[in-house]
Amino acid sequence: MIKTILNIVLLWTLGLSGVAAFAADGDQVAVTLHAFQVVGSGKDARLVPTTQANPGDVIEYQVTYRNNGKAPAKQVLATLPVPEGGMAYVDGTASPATLLASLDGKTFAPTPLKREFVRNGRRQSETVPASEYCFLRWDLGELAPGQSVTVTSRMRLGDAGKRS
Repeated sequence: MIKTILNIVLLWTLGLSGVAAFAADGDQVAVTLHAFQVVGSGKDARLVPTTQANPGDVIEYQVTYRNNGKAPAKQVLATLPVPEGGMAYVDGTASPATLLASLDGKTFAPTPLKREFVRNGRRQSETVPASEYCFLRWDLGELAPGQSVTVTSRMRLGDAGKRS
């Protein structure tokens, strides 16, 4: 069975650099990531800390943003990449539920994402499957000194090298 190592530290450090905290102290927002394998389902589901995943595994990422500064951190955006190598966002698992998504890391829109195309000379629209999302973003607004907010999302590992 193929086993994929989740390059959590490097991948998420790069992705979490998308945190935008505009305040006097640029380093005032600390970011902490935890990854858990979701074992079981429903009320019996357990979260087990992990750094590895097998095809079919569901991983829950919990990322906490804490304002360690003395002034409010304004316009805080939590931007999380969907890990490459076969991971796909599991629709409906984000918390807070109000989130933006992106297919390219540059253009974000409220979920579910839509794409437009022309077929037979007519402009049409379709919903983009959540499994195609490459980035998730939450607008955390302002974090008061000492305040922290945690965002979570689940990802499923499919076939290596492809988004599910």
